Amino acid sequence: MAGFMIALMLCGDAGCELRPAEPEVSYPTFETCSSALTEKSEKLHELLRQTATSGQTTNIVCVNLTRAVTEVEEPYEVLDSAIVHAEPSATAAYVGIVEQGGRTLVTGLVTGTAWVRVLLSDGKTGFVYGDRLRKIGGGSATAQPAAPNTTSAHVSGSQSALSEQGQSSPTPIPSSEHRDCDTCPVMIGLQAGEFVMGSGSDPTERPRHLVHIKRFAIAKFELTWSEWQACVVEGGCGYSPPPPGSDPEREPIGNLSWDDASEYVNWLAKRTSKPYRLPTEAEWEFAARAGTNFRYSWGDQVGVGRASCAGCGGSRDPLHPPPTGSYPANNWGIFDVEGGLAEWVEDCWHPSYQGAPNDGSAWRTSGCMTHVLRGGSWNNGPNDITVTSRNFYDSNVRYLANGLRVSMSLP
Repeated sequence: MAGFMIALMLCGDAGCELRPAEPEVSYPTFETCSSALTEKSEKLHELLRQTATSGQTTNIVCVNLTRAVTEVEEPYEVLDSAIVHAEPSATAAYVGIVEQGGRTLVTGLVTGTAWVRVLLSDGKTGFVYGDRLRKIGGGSATAQPAAPNTTSAHVSGSQSALSEQGQSSPTPIPSSEHRDCDTCPVMIGLQAGEFVMGSGSDPTERPRHLVHIKRFAIAKFELTWSEWQACVVEGGCGYSPPPPGSDPEREPIGNLSWDDASEYVNWLAKRTSKPYRLPTEAEWEFAARAGTNFRYSWGDQVGVGRASCAGCGGSRDPLHPPPTGSYPANNWGIFDVEGGLAEWVEDCWHPSYQGAPNDGSAWRTSGCMTHVLRGGSWNNGPNDITVTSRNFYDSNVRYLANGLRVSMSLP
């Protein structure tokens, strides 16, 4: 197995040592490695300054990395669900998943790293980082001694979600925040990434599967009454809601059908000449998770004062959702993804993820009469407002707990 990595070259009286600058990250060619080195030059030189000791001469280089595999055949238990990669690198292609609580057969140990090769139940083989596994009757899988001039550590180099408990690998930083007009939603741009969608807790959320997300923008808040009213006034939206409460700019607009939601985003796209649309179901979950793998964007327990739902604690008006922004935002500054209003997405309803697209696109079916809602509402219980929970409703029927959050394609 060969590839290229960016390495820190540290030279002293005893010779030179190479240390990976991005452990677990490799590049298929010297050209792609060199390009990455140039793009990350400032960050890499700062790392070099922090790593080097007095008297050492230093450099940053792309080096060819060849890893040998020691053949073994030993059963291990899976401590934490993990993605299985085609190569011992977090940026390598997806092969499958080993599930927490299960067992897998380790067939090889990658010299100089903590990566191990595993055999999956479908006969495929791939690589998992060893701290996710524990030898039956023994300790965690451990790396063999590093080969000369190669070192490996467990620092993720992609945005893959590896577990349903805890933080996924480095979270993408929102790339921008903008508003195209005074009555347009505030949008947060998100960088491309990947994550494991779904959970094992409900049949509608299975199977868990790796999804690649392109850059897109999503609204910071659920659509408000005043934002909807702008569409009504200009003749773009047919549904005229009742008068708002005391703060129309923070009152989320509910009682919307999927057809209503589609009417609004089509009007907004035409008005602004921007590619506004409903988010896909995969984009919605990616944004709601915000780089985490908890049941909720803040953790595995619903707690108190994190969202509005029937069972979330705190005061709650059973007739009306709370104003937008009443509860803390998630890691990426997006508010009210749990509770509040259930949010329409572009996808047609399917009772499971069997056959779902893995490129982040909407899963459409010709002539579908029901569409997906995500996030639950203020009248749902804690189990219905998780970042993985799914629901559906007839596309042309309005319901007071259903609203929307707009999205936008980015180049």
